[in-house]
Amino acid sequence: MMEHDETITGQRAPRRTPDDIERDLTQASDEELRLVIKVASNQLTLRDAERKREAMAKIRMLAKEHGLNVAIDRPPRKRGRPAKKE
Repeated sequence: MMEHDETITGQRAPRRTPDDIERDLTQASDEELRLVIKVASNQLTLRDAERKREAMAKIRMLAKEHGLNVAIDRPPRKRGRPAKKE
C-alpha cells in the first residue's frame, strides 16, 4: 500500500506544510472545498474503521492465546431525539 506522500510513480512527493495546505485551500473554489471535505471525511471514516478492526483482531488474538473467547459488542445506536434536560 502506498503511503500518503507517495506518488503513483513510486517517488515521494515533498512533505507539505500546514501553510502550503492552507494556501491551496484559500485559493480553492467552494465546490473544490466541498469535495475536499467530503473526501477527507470519508478517508477519516475508513481509517477509523480500520483501526477498530485491527484493535478487535488484537483483542481476539490475545484472548485466544490465553484460552479465552471474547465477544465484542458495538454500543447501541442512539435513535430519535435526545432526552430533554430540565
